[in-house]
Amino acid sequence: MIDYNIEKDKEEITKIIKEYVRIILNEYKDIPSNIREKLKKIKDFSFLVKIHDTKTISLYVTSDSVIHLPIGAYHVINELAKLEEYGSNKKHQTHDNNNMILNDNTYLDFVEHIILKGATPIEYFKEILLHEVMHMCGSDGAYALAEGFNELKTRELALKYNLETSCCGYPKETRIAYLLQELFGKDICDRLIFKDLNERLNILNKEIGEDAARLYLDVFNSMEPEFNPYINKKYPGINGIKNKCLSYEAIDYSVAYNYINQYKNNRKR
Repeated sequence: MIDYNIEKDKEEITKIIKEYVRIILNEYKDIPSNIREKLKKIKDFSFLVKIHDTKTISLYVTSDSVIHLPIGAYHVINELAKLEEYGSNKKHQTHDNNNMILNDNTYLDFVEHIILKGATPIEYFKEILLHEVMHMCGSDGAYALAEGFNELKTRELALKYNLETSCCGYPKETRIAYLLQELFGKDICDRLIFKDLNERLNILNKEIGEDAARLYLDVFNSMEPEFNPYINKKYPGINGIKNKCLSYEAIDYSVAYNYINQYKNNRKR
């Protein structure tokens, strides 16, 4: 078993979060004012970082802006460290600057990356952390399309500021968010991520038109039944890796793609 210093890891994660918050607050003008003011007043972010038994291997943020890091990751990585391949390619990367935004990476690719790189728990946390700090700063989540846009913005931010992120999270949802951004424009989508569903629809209706708002709602509603069985499960322990991969693989967003293609075709007429 490898010994880890959890308190030291928390200190390092806290410093990174503080820097990420600074960058995000400067980058996006539409962060809700109450969240912006709250975060600007924080001098010590350590009380917003909690490493504990989350009954899963995922990171997540709660409504009180606390980032929850799974202590189970320490056990899982200790198990992965027993594999012959663990640490066999210390410089392994999941992406480069040319494919950070869109790629074919999946969660399984991320797990393989963690093994080949020989990642420690804190390195595992770091590659997911920016996505979660985006949520901390008010970017909506929990819904499939919201997670897709949050991950898309995470990757854009990482590329612009040379920040660390896996570029493996929510690949199916990110691709759909990317396609919608091509239709709606980046400036509008930068605004959408900090709004709830009704506000997003109002912005699209006002800025682009009723058809754009209807497309967003149709895509949103078609994705949720596919996404819910995946997001509402817990994935504890070493077996959680396999179960999480299988659950995600079963997601099929073909209906959402049909709506997007229909919208594109109607615009050509």
